[in-house]
Amino acid sequence: MFDFSKFSDVGDYLSLKNCEENNRSAISRYYYSVFGSVRMYLVLFLNEFEFIDNFRVHSRICDRMSNSDDNTESEIGEILDDLREIRNYADYEWDKFDEDYFKKNLVKVRNNSKLALDEVESLKKSPPFKF
Repeated sequence: MFDFSKFSDVGDYLSLKNCEENNRSAISRYYYSVFGSVRMYLVLFLNEFEFIDNFRVHSRICDRMSNSDDNTESEIGEILDDLREIRNYADYEWDKFDEDYFKKNLVKVRNNSKLALDEVESLKKSPPFKF
């Protein structure tokens, strides 16, 4: 089974060369490392099979995590939502944001994605109790 956290390694590699296309691509890889890891956590560890369906899955997962009663899950959700917004800019916007925007946000995205990945791993070891 694929380990989505490995996308973080790809982000690290891309960010070694400081240019706009690498910074944008690294941001995208960092986002997908967290998104894929969270999705697998929800499906495989909590049996929330509704997240297998691809329809609006990005927003549904962000909402699910952000609105959790569990503090760790809600923190991951907030990080994921922030990463998603920046990833959307990196992947789709060509005139609203300049190279400096992505360069400046790359460190924040990297750090937040690694924090979220660590928290997902922690949740896998001790998932929140659900009624």
